[in-house]
Amino acid sequence: MPDLLLPTTLVVRSFYILWVFDRFPVIGSKGNCMRCLVVGGTGFLGGAIVDALVEGGHLVSILSRGITKASSIPGVEVIQADRYEDLTPLENKPFDWVFDTCAFTPEAVERLLKAIDPAITRYVLISSVSAYGTFIEDGQDETATVPDAKPSDFETAASLSSEDRASAFAYGASYGPLKRACERKADEMLGERATSLRVGLLVGAGDYSDRLTWWVRRLDQAHDVRQRVPAPAPKDRFVQMIDVKDVAQFAVRCGNEALTGVWNVTGEPIPMAEVLSQIAEVSNSEAEIVWVEESSIMAADIAPWSDIPLMAPSLPEFRCFLSIGTEKAKLAGLTCRPLRETILPLLSWDRARRHVPLKCGMKTDQETQLLEASPS
Repeated sequence: MPDLLLPTTLVVRSFYILWVFDRFPVIGSKGNCMRCLVVGGTGFLGGAIVDALVEGGHLVSILSRGITKASSIPGVEVIQADRYEDLTPLENKPFDWVFDTCAFTPEAVERLLKAIDPAITRYVLISSVSAYGTFIEDGQDETATVPDAKPSDFETAASLSSEDRASAFAYGASYGPLKRACERKADEMLGERATSLRVGLLVGAGDYSDRLTWWVRRLDQAHDVRQRVPAPAPKDRFVQMIDVKDVAQFAVRCGNEALTGVWNVTGEPIPMAEVLSQIAEVSNSEAEIVWVEESSIMAADIAPWSDIPLMAPSLPEFRCFLSIGTEKAKLAGLTCRPLRETILPLLSWDRARRHVPLKCGMKTDQETQLLEASPS
């Protein structure tokens, strides 16, 4: 998580709240200041939730395995423990709200909820739109059928090493069904106190997936022999993503307003051409975008989503993968910042880490293949 420079007044307020809470614990549960636990609070979304809670004047604790550098925000407590191992460090620590960003199996949800004080008033589980499994309807909303996890999904989870079970990528095709199983476990244990956020593609500075970052870096470096950049036609193909800070703000809103149940949380669909245009404008890019037909991409055996970030898989069941409906969340207060306000800090962050290889995106020879297939 990027370092956060807090205003002096906020630092003083955080210390003051902590001092009062130590002497009068009732403030944490009866005032506007809530005692919050963020599981995975050193991660991309977890870190953004921590920031949003601190800015809101809440008392924050992070549960972390200690693998990722912990928050250095004054007044934020770091509790080191592995949710799959010994959770005794959570004993005698009452919380009002719990935000769980890294539950990938119902076992993980159950172990955590059994370890903490049962008097919590809100548990916000970060689920995923992947829980839907198929995306054949435009604007798919929370009423859509969601498949249950199968025995093979639980077998996949059980086969993972202790290191891999903390990685979403390690679950493969079982990731979505297991997220649904996590939602069910939370509902079973907490009822109306459970909230599940089916989050779409997260983007922003610090993004570990690199899907938007690849395009930002590629267009920023588009000059001389690399000026021509292949992109998947048609120009109006939808891309749907959301700034991590906007998800964090809505997660906190779930606590403030006791929002319960399931919520789709992602941004408005936007044409691919518009995404690339805004990146080019913000970065003053010299890129010449070459639109390549999907048939040429598939013929070259270049994979959507991984080789070509932001391009949905070319399968019927993923036809509307990037046009999820969010009307319910918007009516409840979900707001999404303009894309430009996401690109600017993302560009600045990535320019300072150009030595870091990205986890996805086309290689030079793949780009050459596509450019030769579309010479115009």
